[in-house]
Amino acid sequence: MSQQNEKLVAYCGLYCPKCYKMVVSKAAKSLDDALKNTHICGSPNDPSPQFKKELKNLVSLRCPKVCKEGGGKSDCIIRKCCLKKGLNGCWECSDFETCKSLKEQFVSNIKKIKKLGFDEFIAEMDKNKK
Repeated sequence: MSQQNEKLVAYCGLYCPKCYKMVVSKAAKSLDDALKNTHICGSPNDPSPQFKKELKNLVSLRCPKVCKEGGGKSDCIIRKCCLKKGLNGCWECSDFETCKSLKEQFVSNIKKIKKLGFDEFIAEMDKNKK
C-alpha cells in the first residue's frame, strides 16, 4: 500500500474521495464549468444570481486537504484522539466498537478495514466510487 493511498483514509475510517463534501463539490464544480462554457438561449433560462451563489457555496465545500494532511474540521475529536494515542486510525484502537465519538458509518468502515486490510478496503472504495 502506498502512503498516498493510506492518507486518503481519515482517522475515523472514512474514505476522503467519497466524502459528501468532496463528491458534492466536484459535481458542483462540473456544473459550474458547464454553465460557463455553454450558451443559453434567452434570458428566462439564465441561472439566477441566487443559484450561482449557491453553486459557488457547493464548490467551496471541498476540503483543501485530506484529513491526514490537516483537512476537515480542525477541532475533530476523532483526529485528536488518534493523535493523542499515536494511532494511524481508529482501526488500531481496541475500543472502537464502543467509542461514543464514532458514527455507525465510521464503525462499518473500520470493520471493513480490519477484515479486508487497507489495500483491499481502498480497492473496494475505488470500485464503488463511480
